[in-house]
Amino acid sequence: MKKHGLLVLFLAVMVVTGCGGATSSESDDPGDAQDGGAVSSGGGVQAALDDWILGTDFGIESGVIDESARTVTLKMYGDRYAALTDQDKADMAEAVSRLLLSGPLASTFSNGRLLISVDGQTVDELPWRASPAVGEPVSTEVAGAVVNLVFIHHSCGENWLNDGLCEALNDQGYHVADIYYGWREYGDRTDTVDWPLWFTDEVMDLVYQELGNMTAQNTLEPAPGDNTIVMFKSCFPNSDVGSDISEEKAIYNSLLPYFQEHPDKMFVLVTPPPMQQISAPEKTRELCDWLVDPVDGWLASLPTGNVFVFDFYNVLTDPGAHHRLENGDETHTSIEGQDTLYYDSDGDDHPSPEGNAKATEEFVPLLDHWYQQFLATRG
Repeated sequence: MKKHGLLVLFLAVMVVTGCGGATSSESDDPGDAQDGGAVSSGGGVQAALDDWILGTDFGIESGVIDESARTVTLKMYGDRYAALTDQDKADMAEAVSRLLLSGPLASTFSNGRLLISVDGQTVDELPWRASPAVGEPVSTEVAGAVVNLVFIHHSCGENWLNDGLCEALNDQGYHVADIYYGWREYGDRTDTVDWPLWFTDEVMDLVYQELGNMTAQNTLEPAPGDNTIVMFKSCFPNSDVGSDISEEKAIYNSLLPYFQEHPDKMFVLVTPPPMQQISAPEKTRELCDWLVDPVDGWLASLPTGNVFVFDFYNVLTDPGAHHRLENGDETHTSIEGQDTLYYDSDGDDHPSPEGNAKATEEFVPLLDHWYQQFLATRG
């Protein structure tokens, strides 16, 4: 971190938390509030952010905390933003996240958004780091940062979790429970055709309450209460949909009423990973494109905004194929003619560690982005 940033951050955190005789967060002058939606309850945090900005030489003009939007916006000159390195951005993200999670706004900003603005336009969104104040362990000191997530999967999901996904999710404040073969009478049944059996009040109430791990290895404890996020994925044989995808579309559409009836839960469909040989790969591509299309696709008519799709299939078809967050926007890029598995495991259809690492890198920032959207729908 530039210009003694860690020392500046430490002093700022002392101000926020009230250590060392620091004054309260309330201001005697009502004009001290920042523009852009900064909140009075976090006035001390705004002051600490201002102090941190003054103590660094990243070229930040000012910073605005918006509690209602759960955002921190750093205003910069264009030339100074262009000169930032990846390490500079990582240092900025960690410093601001730690500062917000060390004071009275910790629960509000357990999953915040850090934006960079140039000439009044948002040009970048840095990954929010659900980490505590300097020297404090995530698992014990930031109770508001943990979000309970459960992942329904089979072997590809197990490999993905153990190839870095679980660790990355923990780092962002998600506790990962997972459901695998042998879970009650349902765990063996995760094909596309099986999903209507799961999404009923009888079964999903059990899923919400499942905080145990069958294959995931967590480094933090779950938050009190049930799972908020449900991820579900079928294994690679389900990527071969044949020459007609009408049955698959009907199955997915049959789940929508359940999702709409449970707006307090967030659901994430992970598309089945591809195989090296698929009988009609163009139909698999068509189905996955329909699932992720927000305008004319599967979720276009769903009003609750609590369901999201990660195109695991597409990400694994080519190094140039992506489903990720870019400059704060969700983007989906496919490569024409690349519709089968690129990242195989020495001839096996299970995605390789390299493919899983690519998927993790793209998925986790998307999940954070989606979670903020989900929270917004809940008011």
